[in-house]
Amino acid sequence: MRLGIVVTEFPKTTETFILRDVMQFSREGHEIRLYHMSGFRKHDKVHDFARPILGWARSFGYLVDRRVLGALGRALVRRPLTLMRIKLDLIMGFWRHPVTLAKSLVILPKCLAIAEDLQAWGADHVHAEFASHPATCCWIIGRMTGLPYSVSCRAHDIFITQAMLDRKLGEAAFIRTITDYNVRFLTERVPALAGRRMHVIHSSLDPDQVPALARTPDGPFRILYVGSLEVRKGIDFLLDALAEAGGALGDWKLSLIGAGPLEQHLKSRVAELGLQDRVEFLGPQPHETVSRYYGLAHVVVVPSIIGPGGRTEGIPNVVIETLAHQRPVITTRVSGIPELVGDRETGFLVEPEDAAAIAACLREVHDDPETAYAMACRGRQKVVRDFNLVQNVRRQLELFTAHTAGAATAGHDKDG
Repeated sequence: MRLGIVVTEFPKTTETFILRDVMQFSREGHEIRLYHMSGFRKHDKVHDFARPILGWARSFGYLVDRRVLGALGRALVRRPLTLMRIKLDLIMGFWRHPVTLAKSLVILPKCLAIAEDLQAWGADHVHAEFASHPATCCWIIGRMTGLPYSVSCRAHDIFITQAMLDRKLGEAAFIRTITDYNVRFLTERVPALAGRRMHVIHSSLDPDQVPALARTPDGPFRILYVGSLEVRKGIDFLLDALAEAGGALGDWKLSLIGAGPLEQHLKSRVAELGLQDRVEFLGPQPHETVSRYYGLAHVVVVPSIIGPGGRTEGIPNVVIETLAHQRPVITTRVSGIPELVGDRETGFLVEPEDAAAIAACLREVHDDPETAYAMACRGRQKVVRDFNLVQNVRRQLELFTAHTAGAATAGHDKDG
């Protein structure tokens, strides 16, 4: 099968969940082309395991790109009515969201070029990795070519606004979500989807490639945070928890892996709290380095909150990775996280923005590491069972195969 994948940004260090899927699609014998809506992020890190994707990634400019101008011209000649209906639907769907509308109209010519590229390649299916701009692109491709498309619904791509989801998801060959929470959310917020089946396929990893680590030896108490440095990650509450609990944790150290707009603010907060000697900012790191830090950690904290505009998590990739490594995790009751972390069963679950509760859990892990490690072992068992990359990719590929192009593109050469 020839499979097109549409993402917003590439490469993006934090989106290992997408890179793993794409690599596994290839290992299962399928040809891949990956299209990114924004420009190539030349300053971001590419994980070693995902380097082959660099050769599969394809980028188009905006109107300054000759390929895009050519595609727009051909669409105006061959399918003017369809193109006009697409523009009208975008305007009607996003008129209350002028910024999103403007961006959607800007990417429209690029989407036409991607559609031509997919057709020339002989693509069987195209998949949007988010319900935001990637889904808009696939919806345009579907309208222009008849090529079947599908959409993965993850987190803030559906939480921030539900504008146009009735069309983008309603016209998709199938809808994949990563949590049961998302199914409930979409059913309640997008009435047009109430009778539509949605396939819950979790973000995954290959547990055979992740070592089931032994308990971290006694010694300095090492706390790990992995993720972007932004408001919705709730890192301020982790720092407050450490300021409260630090005296009970003995000789401790926090390692923060990641980058983001909150970095300078967080460094200032660390200084205000007098924690400079105990907190290190390591910046973005390749997957292999992150794995090494899991091995050193006594606990990983994922203090996610509901950020501005409804930005929040699905099930953070770091939670899945933490439990796969058999490391205790402290996280919050946000979105789909409780579908993986049961409180005192596979980890510690607290309310978002509750620094005192995080502090109490840190003390509990420090004082009773054996019980915390037993939770982490049960967590790995759940990851192996429900978040298994090979199993979940094969489920997704079965859906792709069931909705391939075949004769679906027939009759789409002219406007009807």
